[in-house]
Amino acid sequence: MSNWDLMMPGMGLTSIGLAGLVISYAEIAHTFIDGMHALTGLTMFVGLIFLATGILDGGISTSNRAKATALVILSISLGFGMYAMTMNTSNYTITIAGILMAIAFPAIIISYLAMKHPVYLKPVGSIVAIAGATGIIMWISFGFVSPDTYIIPQEAVEVPEEVEVGPQGPVYEIAILVGSDTPDNPDYDPDVANVPLGNSIVWTNDDIVAHTVTSSADQGETFNSGLMAEGETFIVETSEIGVGEFEYLCIVHPWMVSTITVEEATE
Repeated sequence: MSNWDLMMPGMGLTSIGLAGLVISYAEIAHTFIDGMHALTGLTMFVGLIFLATGILDGGISTSNRAKATALVILSISLGFGMYAMTMNTSNYTITIAGILMAIAFPAIIISYLAMKHPVYLKPVGSIVAIAGATGIIMWISFGFVSPDTYIIPQEAVEVPEEVEVGPQGPVYEIAILVGSDTPDNPDYDPDVANVPLGNSIVWTNDDIVAHTVTSSADQGETFNSGLMAEGETFIVETSEIGVGEFEYLCIVHPWMVSTITVEEATE
């Protein structure tokens, strides 16, 4: 019969460890410290040892309680496993799951034969061992000769660094003022800007609150800075937008409205 003094802590440790692994690897809780996944993994494996020892104590139990326990653990494992598969972004998750199944299924078959039909254990075990060895050899071989050669390390491709492009002409500076997120407070300096064609307009966010510089007539089609944090700048080349009057606002604080007028440059 099964030993419930071992099975009960085994079930608890297995469930806690598995839940911790899912939370760690799926990045559901960012408060987990480095190494927590290793600790929860160790907890799960210790729980599995207790659980397996309790179930197999005195032989494989066929009682309804033992079957119900195995079904509960299997349901918890599959539930957390499927949830982790949907949340995980690692490219190796499917591979690891396949390796675990490749180990688990033959182990279950061999364990069953050892308990129920020991006469078939040796031939079936030999077949499973030969099949496993063949699969490993083929996987390694294809890793060297297949088109993607996944066994051979790939040379790292150097990505060229992005070069920041600065203003192309004379700079006309506009500041987003501190406290401009409050209605009726001054928001831009200058509030109305007359800029000669060919100049570069540079907005600088001096406020501690994030703002945008967005052309209002076309909802940002002409220019749109996106969210600008404190100290960030946004550049618009007047040669690209042309001559004309352009009203702009902050989409986060729509009462922050101002105008730039691009004029033909005078000699």
